[in-house]
Amino acid sequence: MFKFFSKIVFLFGIAVLLNSCQDNPWEQIAGPTSKNQVNIIHFSDSVLGLDSIHMFKKLEQMQYRHPAIFFESDSSSSWKKNLLPYLLDPEVQALFKDALKFRMPLDDFQSKIDYGVSQYRLRYQDRAKKFDIYTYISRNEKFWILEGPMHFFIPWDRYLGSDHPLYAREAKYQISRHDSDQVIIEVFRSLSKNHIPKIKNNSSLLSGMINSGKSILFIQTLLGDSEAQKALNMDVIQNQFMIDNEVALWKVLLKKKWLFDNSFDLKRKLIEPAPFSAFTTSNDQMIPGQAGTWFGWRILQNYWSQNPELDLSEIMADENVNLILQKSGYRP
Repeated sequence: MFKFFSKIVFLFGIAVLLNSCQDNPWEQIAGPTSKNQVNIIHFSDSVLGLDSIHMFKKLEQMQYRHPAIFFESDSSSSWKKNLLPYLLDPEVQALFKDALKFRMPLDDFQSKIDYGVSQYRLRYQDRAKKFDIYTYISRNEKFWILEGPMHFFIPWDRYLGSDHPLYAREAKYQISRHDSDQVIIEVFRSLSKNHIPKIKNNSSLLSGMINSGKSILFIQTLLGDSEAQKALNMDVIQNQFMIDNEVALWKVLLKKKWLFDNSFDLKRKLIEPAPFSAFTTSNDQMIPGQAGTWFGWRILQNYWSQNPELDLSEIMADENVNLILQKSGYRP
């Protein structure tokens, strides 16, 4: 009996030790990555580069396999009328040639998507959203990614590298989002929004901070710390600035009573992408954009650390931002 009891104590001690080795609940779960977790259709690669006759034949072969591209809800619209001229456009053809040179290699793209989706399914299990990915050329339209009911549509020409002349007129603080590896972040940023409920009857700055911080925590949990920082559009120096000035900036938020302020303009200044965050201090130009999102992320990290029994899905679904702040024990 004593030996049996000793074994139980020993096993319990090992369990506690292993649990303590995982300092942060958002660390990736160890285990093999399943291949081809998502069906990826590189639409541009299938048809661009063909002449008009061969392209038309190829499109006819593809149409019934890919209704998300070919068949619109408006029955009067025809892909034969609209899609073929678009694909033969010289600008689209030129952008595709650049995509072949500058985009992330397709094998890397598949493996990184597989890794993130494997982590996603480990966290959400049977509740994980199922989806396919289509890649294409968009003629450099302004969106980073499009989402349908069970599909993501990724425009390769939005990810040709920050030094590509196509983006020369864009604001400098946004340029890094065009780097090739950002495409993975945008997929999971978009996926995260499916798991963040719209908070009713609460339009405070704190609500915006927590909601935007959830996307960063989601990316951190599935892809890692460095990808989360990239998702915030902060480099290492900017992130260190936030760490070094965390106490002072938090005091500004409290002193001005901004956390529960419903001002749309305030959220725009502190949460939306911007060259800097406007805290109305003499050093505003030094404060990285999206500082409010950074604070939301920190609050959520504290909350999860204080409540490690919660899983990612519970944190993402929690709408009570006041209780999250309270239970986080966040005191920089």
